Amino acid sequence: MKTKVFGHRGAKAYYPENSLLSFEKAIDMGVDGIELDVHFSKDGKIVVFHDFELDRMTAETGAIFQKTWDELSEISLIHPAYNEKIPTLEMVLALIVKKQEETQRPIYLNVEFKAGSSLYKGIEKATVDLCLSYLPKEQFVFSSFDHFALVAVKQLDADLKTGVLTTAAMVEPWEYVQKLKADFYHPYYLTLTPEVLASYYSTGLEISTYTVNDLEVAKQLKAAGIYSIITDIPDQVIKA
Repeated sequence: MKTKVFGHRGAKAYYPENSLLSFEKAIDMGVDGIELDVHFSKDGKIVVFHDFELDRMTAETGAIFQKTWDELSEISLIHPAYNEKIPTLEMVLALIVKKQEETQRPIYLNVEFKAGSSLYKGIEKATVDLCLSYLPKEQFVFSSFDHFALVAVKQLDADLKTGVLTTAAMVEPWEYVQKLKADFYHPYYLTLTPEVLASYYSTGLEISTYTVNDLEVAKQLKAAGIYSIITDIPDQVIKA
């Protein structure tokens, strides 16, 4: 099986993260898919942005959910070389469809919920409905550190693929992933010891790991049969 390469927030090392430019450039580099993060705006628009707060990536303050889409659409992302705006998920989906037509290959999308319905009421259904209006369900993985969001996705459609994001080294993580009826384990790569990999693969489940920017580690993970690698430097990982 070929290890897939996903561009983390596009090609984050080179372009403003989670911007249309970053996603387009990652696709041009030859990624199998892109990873992005979603929030609701104050008026319920599905917005692509990593942080809850605006201050790290923009000159504004406040939270994404405190701003309307009209307000957010005028905000520029901080970057020394490019002037990009915050996009909506719909804009990204339209870009993927366009790039698929150009490249004649499927482009996968890993949608990370920054929070589920406890903060963003109904975001799982709104996101799934929008995604499936553009691409078939086989091209999506819905991931989150908010595992309640993953349960909500499976309740919408058991065939939708979900990925359990974790930072900590977990004891027998495959049992927890199976309990959630998830399809993927999405751990921080430094928690993946050879013993964990061997035990996990014996279950027949798959692993996608983040954020791998060390090329030797990427080669080792590929040799170990990892399903996909999420990276800030997709061009270099693909080449390696």
